[in-house]
Amino acid sequence: MTRPLRLALFSMLALGTVLGGCSSGEQAIDLNVYSATYDTDPTADPPDGWQRVSFESTLRSRAATVLVSDEPLLTCWNIVAFHAATEADDSRAISIRLNAYGQGEMKSYCADESRLKQPLALQVDGRWADMSPLLRKVTDRMTLYGLSASEVDRLEHWIDVR
Repeated sequence: MTRPLRLALFSMLALGTVLGGCSSGEQAIDLNVYSATYDTDPTADPPDGWQRVSFESTLRSRAATVLVSDEPLLTCWNIVAFHAATEADDSRAISIRLNAYGQGEMKSYCADESRLKQPLALQVDGRWADMSPLLRKVTDRMTLYGLSASEVDRLEHWIDVR
């Protein structure tokens, strides 16, 4: 086999691997964790860098109006692995393991003790899934609540092919 032919075959194989590994729009998932605080004055405009979100109650979160940061603390890129469990309301809780960057972000965030007992907002594909309070400092693992079974499957697939 000649060198140009080998290079052409290698290029086609590499391109096929890259294109085959990309998630389709149906399987891609957008998961973000944001810092949040309870909104004490719903009549005032939210501060710069924050948005007001009304959240309906779930199994673990009460209904509330919260201010959510515009910038996420964590994204699905920060999740190395997870284990899912079914909740009483048929939603899923996932215990995630964070990569080094995610661990650093959470360590910095948790360094301010006033942030403990403040909610963290979980958004999955534009849906506010959970607003649970942060009850203890995060090390390399934490639990996220309020995902659906299909979202967990898509996250697992996304982690496998990214």
